[in-house]
Amino acid sequence: MLVLTDHFEEDIEKAHKFHGHVCTGIVFGVRIARAGLNYLGIEDPSKNKDFLVYVEADRCIADAVQSVTGCSLGKRRLKWMDYGKMAASFIDINTQKGIRIVVDHKQRMPSDADNVTFWNQFSNEELFRFEPITVALNPEDLPSKPIRKATCEICQEKILDGRERQKDGKILCKACADGAYYQKI
Repeated sequence: MLVLTDHFEEDIEKAHKFHGHVCTGIVFGVRIARAGLNYLGIEDPSKNKDFLVYVEADRCIADAVQSVTGCSLGKRRLKWMDYGKMAASFIDINTQKGIRIVVDHKQRMPSDADNVTFWNQFSNEELFRFEPITVALNPEDLPSKPIRKATCEICQEKILDGRERQKDGKILCKACADGAYYQKI
């Protein structure tokens, strides 16, 4: 692994402005983001668009990773996997190889400690587990204009990027095929 470039204070400030406060999830997310970028050999993420990030929790860590890497859901470079884990994976789009970094610490922060100061005393190796990985990327999941469009035969809504389902010989959206997260009133 490459030596971590010291952008910590700048990254914490960026994450603080984006998220609104600094907590343990922000500190971990900032450090995970920079370690993942470092693993991919990316010094300045604003100049490299050939990577994706998968975050595994919809919590503070996701905002920290987004603020440091510049990857976002709307740009299709940030992917959210609803695992509820303090982890993120950084994938090179060209090779489909990367690193998964997961919080794996045994330390407990005292209630009166400062998040940044307390967690910054530990090395990345003391806080995180690093797992080299590969991800099979589908063309429909990559940053670009929609590759494929379909129309749900029930609700008539447009479906982008291969998210349609075949059910009983019909092309359906996930909501009509499997049930929606919402109920119409």
